[in-house]
Amino acid sequence: AEGLKQIKGSSSSHSAQRMMAQPDSDLEEDALKEDLKFYFMNPCEKYRARRQIPWKLGLQILKIVMVTTQLILFGLSNQLVVSFKEENTIAFKHLFLKGYSGVDEDDYSCSVYTQQDVYDSILFAINQYCQLKNISLGTLGYEQDEDDVSGLQICKQQYKKGTMLPSNATLNIDIAIETVSFEDPSIHMKIMESNVCNSLPLFLLFRLIQVEISFQLKGIDLQTIHARELPDCYAFQNTITFNNRAHSGKIKIYFDSDADIQECKDWHISGSIQKNTQYILVFDGFVIVSCFASLILCTRSIILALKLQKVSITLSAFSLCLCFHLLSIF
Repeated sequence: AEGLKQIKGSSSSHSAQRMMAQPDSDLEEDALKEDLKFYFMNPCEKYRARRQIPWKLGLQILKIVMVTTQLILFGLSNQLVVSFKEENTIAFKHLFLKGYSGVDEDDYSCSVYTQQDVYDSILFAINQYCQLKNISLGTLGYEQDEDDVSGLQICKQQYKKGTMLPSNATLNIDIAIETVSFEDPSIHMKIMESNVCNSLPLFLLFRLIQVEISFQLKGIDLQTIHARELPDCYAFQNTITFNNRAHSGKIKIYFDSDADIQECKDWHISGSIQKNTQYILVFDGFVIVSCFASLILCTRSIILALKLQKVSITLSAFSLCLCFHLLSIF
């Protein structure tokens, strides 16, 4: 009888503990459910539930608008850069290639078929380079100085020596390639004042592999001013290649131009462009601040989610332990 009383007493005490623990766990569980439900609500539902202003949504929309505006401005600026490079390349071909039709023949710009055309084309390119300031419509200048034409280089590749008599089917040639470069500034004036054949130690075309004329020009893109941006400075590395590797009676002429954007060293611009540049800098500053604020809010949201996860796991573990404990009693 006494044992029966002890069992009844212990069961009643456990029942009382269970009744006390049950409301607390239910309240915590309800609070957790409410927090989880609120966490996964959309901004409109959160505003209806707790009158919470959706700051994060407004910031995200503002950031999207500002970043999109930046992308549009960047695209327009990049379009100006691309068009400036392409138009200068076309202008260079018309300036330095004799008889250029305006359309490339294939993967090369144009071609010549006679010895005189080869000499005339080389002389034409050099002559045009020396008179660039008087003939060019663009904002172009030489590499070092406005009047220094020494930046032009002529490089000739040919077989070292040989003789050829096609009528007798006779050929004696050394296939070793020799390279001859002309970097003396006086050679430019010699080429213009005398016969090309005498000036360039005689091109033996059956031995000639290719001739390269390379020079660098500098230019300033002023069209960016119309877009209310600072002008860009460019360095154009141009190469004209007379390719005779096939020795088929047709020399292909290639024109390559590589443009490199450089920082303008000394510029003074008056007018509204200065104010526009300041506005752009202020706008970029707002974009940086909004992105940083968005990062803070997203980090805060992740931390809140981790805390809810931790509380959920703890409460689930507590409920599971309580269930096992009650089962062990009964």
